[in-house]
Amino acid sequence: MELEANINQYLSSLSLQHFAGIELVTELQQKHLSRYAFSSINAMYGERLLLDPLPLFNRLVINKQGGYCFEHNKVAFLALQQLGFTVRPVLARVMLNGNLSNPRSHRMTLLNLDGEQYLVDVGFGVKSPRVPININQALTIQGRQTYQVQKTADTVKVTLLEEGEAPLTLYHVDLAEVFESDCEVAHFYSHQHPEAAFVNNLVVSRITDCHRYLLRNQSYFEWHECDGSVTETAVESFAQLEQLVKETFLLETPRAVLKSVYDKLLTRVANKPVER
Repeated sequence: MELEANINQYLSSLSLQHFAGIELVTELQQKHLSRYAFSSINAMYGERLLLDPLPLFNRLVINKQGGYCFEHNKVAFLALQQLGFTVRPVLARVMLNGNLSNPRSHRMTLLNLDGEQYLVDVGFGVKSPRVPININQALTIQGRQTYQVQKTADTVKVTLLEEGEAPLTLYHVDLAEVFESDCEVAHFYSHQHPEAAFVNNLVVSRITDCHRYLLRNQSYFEWHECDGSVTETAVESFAQLEQLVKETFLLETPRAVLKSVYDKLLTRVANKPVER
């Protein structure tokens, strides 16, 4: 009953207007991306991030701590499940660096609806799609983004096509059956291994109807997609970081946690070898 209440609180926070179908899923995806920021703060801080539903909802929804794919997409998965949709988790290899041997370290949700299959992803940071991607169609178009799908019997390759940009493969999705235990293993590596990306890099993002906001280490970016402009600002103080986290990303990170992460970031930058 407590989990049901937490899911209801999450759904209420989104103020959903649709009641069924792909329209409801799309609205949930877009409003989640706008309200609940992607964040590596807790992973970088070193906190053990339990994926049990109750601590997960407390952390992400109630305490507004932010999170990454294993957190965001599990919340969305449980909510869609409670709403009566046929969903299951899937794992993907993130392909942003082009390395075909990357591990399956990204969780998303596979939705079966009205004879179609969709990938629903609210946890891919600033590159998260705003809409479900139909894996039975070659292209899914949303605003300035076009998602190209190349499907085999057991995998799906998703490539982002944007005007003026080179094609960018986002991920290779494995359609095989996935259990929560599989997600736990990948999640543990992603937020506890000393060389994991989110343990060593400050990454926070949020996506609204016309904007994509990204904080990556000491750089802050805004993509204004309605007019195509981009701005970049250097983050030069803890006060500046704290303001961004609260006002732009809508997070309520404890000050001591954020300060520890900022100090870790400065130490890492100071110790970075000088390129010659």
